[in-house]
Amino acid sequence: MRLAKQIAPEDKKTPRRMSLRGYLFGFLALCFILGSGIIIIQWPTIKTGFLHQIAEAGFKLETVTINGRNHTTHQELNDALKLQNGAPILSINLTEKRLQIEQLGWVESAYLERLLPNTLRLTIIERTPIALLQTNEGHQLIDDTGAIIAGAAPEAFSHLPVVSGKDAARRANHLIEILKTEPELYAEIWAIQHISKRRWNVHMKNGITIKLPENEPGFAWSRLARFEHRNQIIQRDLAVIDMRLQDQILIEPNLPIRGKGQET
Repeated sequence: MRLAKQIAPEDKKTPRRMSLRGYLFGFLALCFILGSGIIIIQWPTIKTGFLHQIAEAGFKLETVTINGRNHTTHQELNDALKLQNGAPILSINLTEKRLQIEQLGWVESAYLERLLPNTLRLTIIERTPIALLQTNEGHQLIDDTGAIIAGAAPEAFSHLPVVSGKDAARRANHLIEILKTEPELYAEIWAIQHISKRRWNVHMKNGITIKLPENEPGFAWSRLARFEHRNQIIQRDLAVIDMRLQDQILIEPNLPIRGKGQET
């Protein structure tokens, strides 16, 4: 169905329809009669007839409004909701529809409510992309919990840092929030690498590797920013800036040939 539809104003000469309250009172009375054993009818028949009468009174689906959608497409929402225009609005299972929406890759959570007589309002909270996770299948977009955002196009988020290393996805958001505290340095980051499940290396766009300590990486990052402000070392021809010692900054020049070693 269409997600938005204008409703024509009601003709003042149209006979007044019974209110929803009237139908509800009638329904409760019918339930009382059934409970008293006066008449026996199968419940599906009663329910279908009641919902048909409610729809005839104007309580049928005509409009769906959506809030919070940025990356999720209208087609994805239509396919998940499977709503029929004109369906009795009280027959729609809101919990079932909400759970279907929350299966979509970009959707973190959803809230669906009825606005009688004829509108459903869907509010969704989408996932926040923070990085591209390096996997054997290529880059995958991840959110701030480390979950892969299914269906997202990684090439559309090439401005985000690449994350690699064991357990990196789950821990990445904490480090990225630290790195963002120094915007000028953060703008020069290409990738971050989790080393031995203990600490991080930050790889800059110009090829420099910054080694952060296991403890207080935020303090080391701020110290580097102050040092950079005074000395402009990030633009120099360097291979490594080692921040793992609290009282020293170790700098390794970019030599033509470097032996391979094991990270610790």
